[in-house]
Amino acid sequence: MNAPEPNPFTKKRDRIQILGLNRESMLKYFFGGNASLAIVVLSLICIFLAKEALQFFPSHHRGLQLYRLSGQEFVDYLEDESRQHKKAAGYLARAYYGEINASSKREQGLLVAYEELSERLERETSKEALLFNTTFENLLDLQFEIEDSESEEDGAESFDIEAAKAEVTALTTRLEERRRTLRERKTDALKDPGMRELDSPISLSETEFQNIAEAIITTDPDAEDDAPHIQELNRTIDDKKAAAEAEYQDLFTQLEAFRAAGRPLDELIGPLRDHARTTKERAVAAETLRKGKEALLAGAENARDPERRAEFLADAEAIELEEVPYDELNQIFYDNIDAHHAVTSQMMRDLEQLGSQVVASGQTTIAQTNLSRFREELPELLTMLGETNDKLKAWRHDTPFPFLPSVLAFFTGKDWVTNSSWHDFYGFLPLFTGSILISLIALIVTVPFSVGAAIYVNQIAGWREQNLIKPVVEFIQAIPSIVLGFFGIAVLGTTLREVSQLEWLAWVPGFPMQERLNVLNAGLLLAFMAIPTVFTLAEDALNNVPRSFTEGSLALGATKVQTILRIVVPGALSGIIAAILLGFGRIIGETMVVLLVAGGSISLPDFSEGIGVITQPVHTMTGIIAQETGEVDQGSIHYRALFLLGMVLFSISLLINYSAQKIVFKYQLAR
Repeated sequence: MNAPEPNPFTKKRDRIQILGLNRESMLKYFFGGNASLAIVVLSLICIFLAKEALQFFPSHHRGLQLYRLSGQEFVDYLEDESRQHKKAAGYLARAYYGEINASSKREQGLLVAYEELSERLERETSKEALLFNTTFENLLDLQFEIEDSESEEDGAESFDIEAAKAEVTALTTRLEERRRTLRERKTDALKDPGMRELDSPISLSETEFQNIAEAIITTDPDAEDDAPHIQELNRTIDDKKAAAEAEYQDLFTQLEAFRAAGRPLDELIGPLRDHARTTKERAVAAETLRKGKEALLAGAENARDPERRAEFLADAEAIELEEVPYDELNQIFYDNIDAHHAVTSQMMRDLEQLGSQVVASGQTTIAQTNLSRFREELPELLTMLGETNDKLKAWRHDTPFPFLPSVLAFFTGKDWVTNSSWHDFYGFLPLFTGSILISLIALIVTVPFSVGAAIYVNQIAGWREQNLIKPVVEFIQAIPSIVLGFFGIAVLGTTLREVSQLEWLAWVPGFPMQERLNVLNAGLLLAFMAIPTVFTLAEDALNNVPRSFTEGSLALGATKVQTILRIVVPGALSGIIAAILLGFGRIIGETMVVLLVAGGSISLPDFSEGIGVITQPVHTMTGIIAQETGEVDQGSIHYRALFLLGMVLFSISLLINYSAQKIVFKYQLAR
């Protein structure tokens, strides 16, 4: 029996070998090598990131130790009292001025409308206004020349006055023509319905709009005074404010007395702050000299050339190190503890008395809100004044700053202050809070839209709708984030703020919005960016539900909706959750949009606003890294703080993706 002939293609493949490897082996090692290289590169990135990030903590600890040694910690205890006092005074001031401004709210709204409409008409009639102004300036110049010539004895010989006067007459006629043309152009421009859509805080009646329009039309660019109607508005505002100031004189007196109660504390802080700053500068200079001397000695030790070594040693010998006398320099702080106690004791008595005299409520919503906050802040201020006295008595400049609290100071810190002339603070909390707030808003919008769209496309829509909806949704991923950022600045933010000004929406928390760049703006844009990711993955999860489940449910008499809600969605729930988690990872890692539209405020949001907190500006971890990385010195504590933020962000993203993969894996095993 003859043996079967070998496959000719196999023989050909086996003959092609390089270094003993055939084609299959080369492909195997090529792709395996690429995977190994990717793992190595990723590992190196993680090692470098961790190396730079973890060096932050020793530097931060040394900085906090110097912060205590120099007395800055002592001064900041006092500064916290002063800031809390000014915060309470600010609420009282806003209540007072809220009442004053409310007295002429209508008239001020009319002035805002007048100014906005004037600016619009200036743009619409810029050509006619330029011709009018040019003619007016030429007329003035010529009149001045005539006056100068008439005042000189030889004026008739050097200047033709009669011809100039004739030219003045011609220019005057031309000026009147251009004045008439300018007014006609303004009148025509006002016929555009869009001119009535103003950002005024009040709604204008037809009569009010016509009065404002008439004032603008009759006021020429060369007019020195406003139109009579506008002058009357200003007089009315002044009269109403004067009447309101007289009515709320008691509240103003209490405000001034409240501010005056804190002045002795500010006077005490000033010299102490200057002394602490000088002490720190002296300590930093001494530390710089010490490091310089150590560097020269290390250079001498490593130098092979004897002359070079001698030069290093001579330079090191020339440096005289200073031992900073911290005990002596900090004595001023201990000496002022009793003075601080006397000042704050008197301050507490004054504030308690003033607090009992402040009116219980105001007439306007702004006044009521701020007076309520003032009453909440005052007990906290009084408590802080008492606690600070105890802190100062227990404070010692030579007490070592523990390492663990210095680590926690980063994760619980509420301030991110860099390049400060006082002290740099690196607080993670406001950046983390900003990232989480924006991500939550984005998820609240993304999940129902994307999951709902995935269910509709996968279970209900016909093939024509599927071919339309899926490409459109997935096309969103092709839009550059910088373009969405510009859209958020120019369109979405402005629109949200204009809508928030509507009086019938004043009941919405956070309305009217003070800032157009805020959490809500950034959250909506990130939701728009995350919808394709969640939509695609959720639809894949729905596709993975066995068709037999659906067919069995329908065969038992269930409706299409019942089958979707009770069979398909629960069966794909793990995959949908994984899709949401991956969408969350996409959201929290976005940089450009939040950098442009989140507002850039590095402070904790005011959660006393409730849900209105979403209209406040914030900053994020990704935004601060992108904003400051290019400006820091390599190897500085600021540089390492940004790397630490990056490592935290990397860890959060890794945890989110790991959780999503575990859920998907569990879902696959369950199948």
